[in-house]
Amino acid sequence: MLNHLAAAKLLDELLLELIGKGLPASPHVVDDLKAGRALASMEARQPGANPELEAKIMPVLESVEMNLLALAEMVGGTAYADAWQGKIAGAYQSPAQAPPIAGKMRGVPREAYPIRIQTSELEGCAPPGELGLTALEQEDGYTLIYGKKENISVFLKGIRQNQEKQGKVGFQRNN
Repeated sequence: MLNHLAAAKLLDELLLELIGKGLPASPHVVDDLKAGRALASMEARQPGANPELEAKIMPVLESVEMNLLALAEMVGGTAYADAWQGKIAGAYQSPAQAPPIAGKMRGVPREAYPIRIQTSELEGCAPPGELGLTALEQEDGYTLIYGKKENISVFLKGIRQNQEKQGKVGFQRNN
């Protein structure tokens, strides 16, 4: 089974890169990309549930890919377009992952404010429990943390300060 969602995300990145290089985005390409990404997201939520969905996704994404790669070749040459084509082909073959669910997360109280952070980013930070937050490790390498929004903000500031100490974020000046 092809990973249409990953391919749609890469096509999105290519579109943004081309817009950044000064090319105007054609409205029909943008609309097709939105439609393809929405269909791919539906497919990713229920893989194999609707075989007709794949038949709808492929022509839309192929049309977007063809248009964007033609623009990429105009802007950056054949090598640039070929590099993007290779990335997109690789995305189709990558393992599928379910997209994040919008809205409230299952298991999180209604009044709580949830965030997901890579577990590796929590090393060296104060434990979330010290701020009255609840942390649940997830199987995909992330940790779900939830609690009062004010406490989440304080916790995120602590993570950022920890990253700055490690030199992961911020500017470094060479005086």
